Amino acid sequence: MLIYLLKANLLLAALYALYRLMLHRDTFFAWRRTTLLGIIAVSLLAPMPALHGWTDIIPGHVANGMTAAEAWLPEFIVSPQGTEAEGHRNFWLQGLAITYAAGALLLLGRMLVQLLAIGRLARRCPTTLAGCIRIRRLPRGEAPFSFFNLIFVCPEAHTPQELDEILAHEQTHARQRHSVDVLVAEALCALCWPNPAAWLLKRDVRNNLEYLADHHVLASGFDARTYQYHLLGLAYPKAAATIYNNFNVLPLKERIKMMNKQKTRSIGKLKYLLFLPVAALLAAACSGTQKQEQPAQEPAQEQTATPTKEADMDEVVVVAYDDSKVEGEVYDLAEVAPEFPGGMQALMKFLAQNIKYPTDAQQAKKEGRVIAQFVVTTDGSIAEIKVIRGIYPSLDEEAVRVIKAMPKWKPGTQKGQPVNVRYTIPISFRLQ
Repeated sequence: MLIYLLKANLLLAALYALYRLMLHRDTFFAWRRTTLLGIIAVSLLAPMPALHGWTDIIPGHVANGMTAAEAWLPEFIVSPQGTEAEGHRNFWLQGLAITYAAGALLLLGRMLVQLLAIGRLARRCPTTLAGCIRIRRLPRGEAPFSFFNLIFVCPEAHTPQELDEILAHEQTHARQRHSVDVLVAEALCALCWPNPAAWLLKRDVRNNLEYLADHHVLASGFDARTYQYHLLGLAYPKAAATIYNNFNVLPLKERIKMMNKQKTRSIGKLKYLLFLPVAALLAAACSGTQKQEQPAQEPAQEQTATPTKEADMDEVVVVAYDDSKVEGEVYDLAEVAPEFPGGMQALMKFLAQNIKYPTDAQQAKKEGRVIAQFVVTTDGSIAEIKVIRGIYPSLDEEAVRVIKAMPKWKPGTQKGQPVNVRYTIPISFRLQ
C-alpha cells in the first residue's frame, strides 16, 4: 500500500507540474476541467498493480501452489553481521503508515461533517422561487452558494440584477455538476494530504469551475463591467473555500483577469494533444510492472531425502525433515491463531538469538530465501517440518534446526477446541 501511495503521489506531482507548464493559462475551461479530472484519475489508477501482482506480495506464492489463506510469519533476514526481523526493522514504516492513515481519515471526516452541515442547512432553509428558479432562502448576511442542484441565496440582500447574475452563476454550477469535481478534489487531498500538488490541484479545480460559471454569465448577455463591480462589492465574513460552490469566495483578482483575458486561439488546443502522450509516458513509468509469465510447473512430489548440493536454487522441491505425523485435520487458518510464548516479539528475539549464517554457505557465496513450513499441533509442539523452497543444503538445514529448537507454542483453537495449524516462514540469507 505504501508503494502504491508513493507512486500515486509522485505521478500526481509530475502530471500537475506538466499541467501548470502547458495548460493553466489558456481559456479552454471545459478542456481544462476534463484534464484536471483526468490527472486525478490517472494518478490514482495507473500505479495500481495488475491483479495477478497482488499474489506476489507473498514470496513464492504462485510457484509453491499455496493459497493466499495460509498463515505466513514475518520474513526473517539473516546476514553474517547479524539477524533482524523484517517486521521490526520496518517499525518506523508502520508508524508512517499510521500517521498517513490518521491524516486521511481526519480530512475525510471533515468532508463528512461539511456534507452533514449542508444537509442540516437545506432542512432549515425554506424553499422558494426566485423568478422561475427554485432556491433555498438563506438568512441575511450569508454568502450565496450551490451544492449539486441546491441553490442557497438570500433574495432580499440583492438587487434584481444582482440576483439574476448570482442565479445564472449558480445554475451553471448546478447544471454542469461542478460539485462532483469539488468532492473528487477533496477526496484526493484526503488521500494524498502530504503532497502539495494535491492541494494546488484542488485550488485549480475550484478556480476553473468559477471561470466556467463566470464565462457562462457573460455569455448569457450580462454586462461584464457591471458583473465585475458586483463581485467586488460583495463581501461576506463567512466566505471560505469549502465543499460547496461559493459565489465570490475565490480570488476575485484572478477571476476578473480571466474574464478580461483575450480568448485563446483554437490552435492552442493542440497543447492538449501533446499533453496526452507525455502524461501517458509518466503514467507508464509509475504503473505497476507486470512480470513475464512463466510456464506452469507440475507440483513437486514430497520427498524425505536430504537435498543435495547439485539442487538448483530456483527449483521448487518439497523436502520433509520430520517424520512425525499429525493426527487430525490441519488448518491453514484458525479462529484463534497459535501463539509463540511471549508473542511475536519473543519469536523474533528467539530467531535472532539462535539462527546463524553457516560458514560453508558464506564461503560458497550462497544466499537467498528459504521458505519453511511446520505445524503447531494441538498440544503446542512443532511437527511436520519441511522446506517448501530451498537454496543450499546448509542454509535449509539451519532454518529447520531453529524451527525444531522452538519451545511449545500456545495451540490455536477452532470453535473453542485446540486444532493443528500450519505455518509458513520465509527466512532470507543475505551476504550483505
